[in-house]
Amino acid sequence: MEGHRERLRKRFLRAGIKGFTDREALELLLTYAVPRKDTRDLSEELLEKFGSLKSILRQSPANLMTIKGIGESAATLLSLFSQLNALSETPAAKTKITGPDEVADYLKKRLGTLRKERFSAILLNSANTLLAEVDLEYGTVNRTQVYPRNLVEKVIAHGAAGVILVHNHPGGRTDPSLEDMALTRKLIKLAEDMDFKILDHFIVTESDIVSLKAMGLFDR
Repeated sequence: MEGHRERLRKRFLRAGIKGFTDREALELLLTYAVPRKDTRDLSEELLEKFGSLKSILRQSPANLMTIKGIGESAATLLSLFSQLNALSETPAAKTKITGPDEVADYLKKRLGTLRKERFSAILLNSANTLLAEVDLEYGTVNRTQVYPRNLVEKVIAHGAAGVILVHNHPGGRTDPSLEDMALTRKLIKLAEDMDFKILDHFIVTESDIVSLKAMGLFDR
């Protein structure tokens, strides 16, 4: 175990974070707060529950400590790392969504490999700069449980002007269900009434991505 930790540290010192997977980066970070436990297993559990390293770093310490093996020290380290990073970020460094190809690449990396279904919203300002990624439902997603109120609360909290809806299909099929289409139409109408805009709704798998807007659903 110690040999593996040392290899991760030397690799980082030699070349930085480039080439690290989310799991490897998280595993290395946790070695500084979890001295006598295999941090690989912990990293995998965190990623399984929260989806990505970025999502993990946005969690509160209380949420992080719902994972067995993550105590106050590890939760404090992860939360502190995220908040220090936020302090150093300038507006120019924030992600800007400029086109459909960029959106597709971003979403496949973000959601394509997840083994559980996640229904999320990407919130953008009027200049299409990413404000936040928020989860509306996680696990076995029941479309009837993705309450419009949840989305409206997130839009208002972040002052968003545009929303990209996205959910993954762990089974690999990209065909939208009747529930997917009905919910999309409902949220488009809600957005019109609330003065923001649903820009698209993507279904993501590890190897493919489908835009419901490109399928013509937004024109009906």
